[in-house]
Amino acid sequence: MPVHSLHVFDRKGKTLFTKCYAQNKANKMDDGEQLSEKRKLVFGMLFSLKEVAASLSPSSIKDNGVHSVQTGASTCYCLETASGLRFALYITDDADKAHARSIRKAMQHAYNDIWIQSVVRSPLYNPVTPNVQATNFETNLDAFLVSQSWYR
Repeated sequence: MPVHSLHVFDRKGKTLFTKCYAQNKANKMDDGEQLSEKRKLVFGMLFSLKEVAASLSPSSIKDNGVHSVQTGASTCYCLETASGLRFALYITDDADKAHARSIRKAMQHAYNDIWIQSVVRSPLYNPVTPNVQATNFETNLDAFLVSQSWYR
């Protein structure tokens, strides 16, 4: 399965949602402290790369965000929304490179159709302290991801 994990952060870096689809082979479950540290590193990387991209981009370009970051073992696809939410989807590099556009569209769908419908429009949603676990976001997201050809 090429999908490793998905993280959703607010504009200040607070983790709103994390799901690991592939477990680390060295230790089957990451303890809370390790997972928290990983989330901080992911947000810090996204924040720093956005700042670098903004400083290097010509001022005429409006979209100076980072769409993907490729490392030796995986690719992180990024989506930043107008409200400041940041979605980070890690996919192992054995995924087909031709799916990059479809992965980006899937992330936009995850925000526009799943996040908005399941979380923001939920009667249990509180913008100050959002509780994503109280909604059906994870269930809807999992069903959507499984239907994608690049998920396997």
